[in-house]
Amino acid sequence: MAYIEWSDDLKTGNRQIDAEHWGLFALVNDLYDKLQAGAADASIDATIEALVAYVDSHFEYEEALMAVGGYPDIEAHRQFHQRLKGRVLAYRAAYVDDPEGFDDYGFMDFLGGWLRGHIMKEEMAYIPYLPEDAAA
Repeated sequence: MAYIEWSDDLKTGNRQIDAEHWGLFALVNDLYDKLQAGAADASIDATIEALVAYVDSHFEYEEALMAVGGYPDIEAHRQFHQRLKGRVLAYRAAYVDDPEGFDDYGFMDFLGGWLRGHIMKEEMAYIPYLPEDAAA
C-alpha cells in the first residue's frame, strides 16, 4: 500500500513538473515500503540518498522555470526550497548517524505533508508564470 497517493488534483499542468512530482511520490513510497519491511540499512540509506539528489535536481529545474517566467516571488520560493532541502539533509544525517534510532515516522510525516502542501499551495502559485512552451 502506498504511503502517499498521487492524484489528479496534484497535477500542475506542466508535464515535466508533474512527472518529477510523481517520481518524488514514488521515492517516498519506496522508502516507506523499505522502512515497513525492515530493509537493510544500506538499502534505506540508498533510497534516502536518491531522494536527496532528486529533490536537489527538481528544485533547480523549478527555479529555472520560475526565472524564465519572471515569477515575482522567486526569492521566497528559493528560500522555501532551501529550508525543505535542509530538513531532508538533516533527516539523512540523522539516519546515517543512528539508523536504529531514526525517527522514520517523523520523516515520513514530513515528506507526505511537504509533498501535498508544497504542490497544492506553493507550486500552483508559480504555474501561471511558466513560459507557454513549458505548460501542458
